[in-house]
Amino acid sequence: MAQGKLQVEAEIPNAEGNPVKGVITFVDNTVDKATGTIQLKGTFDNEEKRLWPSQFVNVTLTLTTQPNAIVAPSQAIQIGQQGSYVFVIKPDLTVESRPVVVARTLENESIIEKGLQPGEKVVTDGQLRLTPGMKVEVKNDQGGNKEASS
Repeated sequence: MAQGKLQVEAEIPNAEGNPVKGVITFVDNTVDKATGTIQLKGTFDNEEKRLWPSQFVNVTLTLTTQPNAIVAPSQAIQIGQQGSYVFVIKPDLTVESRPVVVARTLENESIIEKGLQPGEKVVTDGQLRLTPGMKVEVKNDQGGNKEASS
């Protein structure tokens, strides 16, 4: 909050339309010992009158954004004796093992701090059978994502 206002979005379950946007205006720094949580207060303009007292909503709090971050599927990240690494698919469809530094992971995606360049393809399935220099086949799944198999 010292760097600026924290954006918050309230989404009404099973309702159509965009989330209602607001900002965090209060943080209670007392931790509830039973739940391990703190209370926050968000203020919303509510111009469309979609929010009502005692209504349940799903809230998303944006702490920061990282423009131009390199993101890789978490399933591509492998852990070895020297740390985290991925198998990168080279233009000749062979793979190389490359060490990476993972900044953070959220759900099924990891932000790569070091080790990958934008646009590089990584192996997401079958890594246990791979060795550097091995040829792979790139397959498309239903979501349009690519995965390689050995």
